[in-house]
Parts: sequence; structure tokens; C-alpha cells
Amino acid sequence: MINTTINADDERKAFACEAGKYFANNKECNTYTASEITKGCLFAIRWGFSKDCVVVFKLDEYEDIINYQGLVSDYE
Repeated sequence: MINTTINADDERKAFACEAGKYFANNKECNTYTASEITKGCLFAIRWGFSKDCVVVFKLDEYEDIINYQGLVSDYE
């Protein structure tokens, strides 16, 4: 897993922000995807002790998992 801030990778950054907004507005939800779950799609999981992080990964065996720290609280 890679820990990062919101300063990298535009596609994942935009997706992470979508997921952060979704989690901020849907407190009971812990997963998010913008499309059907298929190979190559981006997937987000609410994460962390305060549940304010967004872990993003692409359903692909060669992609890294990235944790955007504190992102959900940016939208609350």
C-alpha cells in the first residue's frame, strides 16, 4: 500500500475526491465505485481509525493500492 496526499495521479485523484464526497454524504457506506465492478475499474474503500481516509485501487494485478489520508473529512 502507498500512503500519499492528494497531489498525485490525476485520474485517481479525481476518483478519490468523488469517493470522499460520496463517503462524507453517505456515512453508512464503506465502498464506492463509479461504474460496474470489472477488470480495470477504480474502487474505493473508506479506511482509517477516524474513517476519514480513502483507499483507492484499480482492479488490476499490476496496480498499486493508494491511501489518500484525511480525504473524507475535507468534504464534511
